[in-house]
Amino acid sequence: MISIRTPLVKRRRIPLMPLIDVIFILVMFFLLSSTFGIWRPLEVSLGGTRTGESVSQSLEPAPSVLILARPQSETGPMRLNVNGRDLRLDQLADELDRLAGLGAEAAVLVPTGGTGFQAVVRILDEARSSRIKKVSLKLD
Repeated sequence: MISIRTPLVKRRRIPLMPLIDVIFILVMFFLLSSTFGIWRPLEVSLGGTRTGESVSQSLEPAPSVLILARPQSETGPMRLNVNGRDLRLDQLADELDRLAGLGAEAAVLVPTGGTGFQAVVRILDEARSSRIKKVSLKLD
């Protein structure tokens, strides 16, 4: 019987330095390409009374500012109507400041169908930067 020996193959070790370099480059890429937004809480009160809440507790002064939001088209800008006056989003804070100077303290935002969540948050954030004390959200 003839036995043939299998040759011993030297195992090559995987070099770790190039692997560490690649991982470092990937970490740096993801750190530099990501955006770090400013996250802050946005207080929103929803319209309506809670069950079990008495009528005297739910009486609040009627809002003097009504903000209607509706999308113009799928890709077009959003249309805002503040107390019957059509505005762009960048004009909202100035108009709310003007109304607050006239005595307005509260506002109600009513988004119509098709208004996206991000658009509502942008409107609420813009209203928060004004002098209006309270902004409520009325959903259908």
